[in-house]
Amino acid sequence: MRILSHILVIILACLVSQSVTAQSANEFLISGDARYQAGDFGSAEELYRKATQQESSLASNYNLGNATYQQERYEEAVDYYMNAAKKTESLTQESDAMYNLGNAYFNSEKLEEAIDAYKQAIRLNPDNKEAKYNLAICKEIMKQAKQQPQDQQQQQENQDQENQDQENQEESDQEQEQQENQDQENQDSGDKEEEKEQEEQEEEKQDSTQQQEDGGEANFDSTRLEKQTLDSLDAAKLLQIIQSEELKVQEKLRKWNGNRKKPEKDW
Repeated sequence: MRILSHILVIILACLVSQSVTAQSANEFLISGDARYQAGDFGSAEELYRKATQQESSLASNYNLGNATYQQERYEEAVDYYMNAAKKTESLTQESDAMYNLGNAYFNSEKLEEAIDAYKQAIRLNPDNKEAKYNLAICKEIMKQAKQQPQDQQQQQENQDQENQDQENQEESDQEQEQQENQDQENQDSGDKEEEKEQEEQEEEKQDSTQQQEDGGEANFDSTRLEKQTLDSLDAAKLLQIIQSEELKVQEKLRKWNGNRKKPEKDW
């Protein structure tokens, strides 16, 4: 009987202890909720931690996730929401936990993980409108993130093309300017050559006049060719004059050819 009584005392003590523990955890949760509603997220976190130490339940993990989330410690909130999701008793509760998990991932800049969490929240509860909305936001951000490098690449290609076009235009302008300069040089060279030819013609005329004058001084009358037959003396003088004129013409040709310059090649 004493042994049985002792056993009953132990069982009753355990039941009372469990009741006190459960009551303490519930009280911490209630106090934590009051501090959370007041915006004192730090104090709420401490009370939720105490409740979790007493009993790691859906409510304690879920609320602890909310408290750390409000303090922008999103990576910690991820762990608490994942623990809460494992302790849910309905699909709706699990959907809500996955929705909050998606938000924590989103603020941690882990968009792919956030998308997966929102999708799971929608599968668990197709009426979860908030999850659908946030999923659409994440997809749009991902789309813009992928599009932005393409736009930047296109802009760079357009800029490169503009620079190339500008360079080609500058080269074309330079070539045109060089060609105009070359044409002007050729024109100037042609004008100089024409002037030289005119000068040479003038010199030839002067030489011819001088020759006639010289012939007059030597008493050679070219008109006699029509009047009478050349005698030996007149023939000798005529041959001498012809040879002298040929030498003068050849010398002028050598000078003229030597003064001519070939146009330089425009590379």
